[in-house]
Parts: sequence; structure tokens; C-alpha cells
Amino acid sequence: MTCKKLRLGHIGLLLLASVILLPGSAGAQQPDTVKLYLNYLPHRLTETSGKQYDLLLDVALSGKLAQVPRGAAPLNRARALFLGDTGSCLFPTNIMGLDAGDQTATLIASHPVDIVSLRVYTTTNGASFTSLSDFDPYRVGYIEGSGSIHGLADAEKFYPIPSEEQLIEMLSLGRLDAFLGHHPDTALALEELGKPDALRVSPITLHNIRLPISFVCHDNEQGRAFVAAINSRISDLQKSGQIRSILGPHAELAAEAADRDEKPEDMIR
Repeated sequence: MTCKKLRLGHIGLLLLASVILLPGSAGAQQPDTVKLYLNYLPHRLTETSGKQYDLLLDVALSGKLAQVPRGAAPLNRARALFLGDTGSCLFPTNIMGLDAGDQTATLIASHPVDIVSLRVYTTTNGASFTSLSDFDPYRVGYIEGSGSIHGLADAEKFYPIPSEEQLIEMLSLGRLDAFLGHHPDTALALEELGKPDALRVSPITLHNIRLPISFVCHDNEQGRAFVAAINSRISDLQKSGQIRSILGPHAELAAEAADRDEKPEDMIR
């Protein structure tokens, strides 16, 4: 399967910027051609992992969509590249989780693929808890670049950590009281470390923060064309049931939530 990959290292960023700034380049771009920025997720999307979102992209971006240039970058960088480039889309993400300010009204989302929830992780020998107020906010960690903690009390005091592995290690060493983890990412990290039951996870999600994950694009001709095309692919994968085999047993599928008639207020757009 052929596809064009965006190389988002320092040289790649310079080359990409030079292409974007070439006179007439925007006008020469076809309405259905966008650049797809990807959030690098160590356990789900690296462009070479052969897991979850990488598998989904290989299947969904086939045929004509295989020509869409794409490349992964850390969360903050991918977000900045996407918001600064109206000829692009971003995956996997959520409009509200992007915290894009006034730009939020100019973004559109595809059908949701799955749902990511925010959960509290503590050691199994720690004291019981009912909320984040049980912890010193300076000893609560979260994944650096996560947009899902916006609006939580004391969120600005939480400690950003680059990876799930580091969060798990810091908690085990007593350097954190708790951390906010994304499910299923943290579950996948624990499995890869051979410690699936090493931590206690809260039985409820914080503030019911459950984010439907989609492809998000700028609301223009290119973005709308891409969303229409990818929506068709997502619908086909949901109808066939293939999306479950692709995303694995930990994934909470958006289609299953719809089958349960989940209320809109249970999720954040």
C-alpha cells in the first residue's frame, strides 16, 4: 500500500514549511487533498507499530486516500502544526480536547472512531480515594500535551510527564501520589510492561471525561471533502465489525456507545 509520509523532524518541518509557503501552492491543492498530522502515541500510533491506530490508518487510508501525506509528531507539536495549517487534519483527537479557543468554531470532526476516557491511577497498596482532592496537586501527574485535563480543578499544578512508562515508574517509586491516565493507552502500557494489574484504577471517570476520538479538520472545502471520505470508511468498518478486531479488546467503540443510547452529556464533543 502506498502512502505519502510527512517527516516531522527538524529538516522535515523546514521542508514542509517551504512547501506550504510557496506562492500558489494552496490554490494548486485539490479540494480532497489535505495533510494529515498524527498524534504520536507510543502504544497505538507510531507509524511503524502495527497496532491499533496504525492498523486503522492503513485500512481507512486506502485507495484514493492513500495519497494523503501524513506524519506523526508529539502531541503539542502535532496540535500546533494542525492549528496553524488550514489545509490539514489531525488524528486521533477531539475538538474540545484541543482547547483551540476561537478556532474551535472553525473545526469539524469525522464520525467518532472510539472513546478515550480519563482515569485516576494509584498504587494498589495506597489509601482509598474518591476524587483528586484527596491528593496534593503537585504530586499528580499526567501525559504531557494531554488536552483532556482542561477545566479540572488545580490542573495547572499537575505535573506533565512525557510517557505512560515514566508515570507508572514515578508512581511506583512514590514520586507521585496518582496520575491521570488515558484509557486504553495506560492499560496497553501496563500490558507491555508485564504489569496489567500493578495499579488501581478509579471505578469512575473524572467529571465523566470521555472523549470521542475523530479525525478533526478545518471547516473548508478540503476539510469537508476529507471528512466525507473518511466518514464512509469509518461507517464501513463499523458495519463489518472490523473496527473491533483492529482496535483490540481494550478499546471502547463509539458505535457500541451509540447502541447503548448513551446520552450526549455523557461525552464531550
